[in-house]
Amino acid sequence: MAKGQELFEIYCISCHGAAGNGKGKLVEREKFLGVPSYADRAITEGSVFHVITYGLNAMGSHANQLSKKERWMVASYVMELKSK
Repeated sequence: MAKGQELFEIYCISCHGAAGNGKGKLVEREKFLGVPSYADRAITEGSVFHVITYGLNAMGSHANQLSKKERWMVASYVMELKSK
C-alpha cells in the first residue's frame, strides 16, 4: 500500500487531493474543474484501474507513466482513500 500511496502522491494528488476529495492544488488554482471526490462516486478497483489506463474526460491515460502493476497499486490505494 505504501508504494501505491507514493505513486498517488506523484501522479494524482495535484488534481485529486491527498484525501481523494477532488481538491488538489490544480483544482484549488482553477486549472482543472469538476474533479470528483472518490466518496461521491460508485467506483471499484477495476474501474479505477481502467481510468488510470485509458483516461476519462479531462484526465488522460497514465499507462505510459505507470506499469500495469503500478496502476493496480494506485487503484488499491484509491479504494483505501474512498473507505476513509
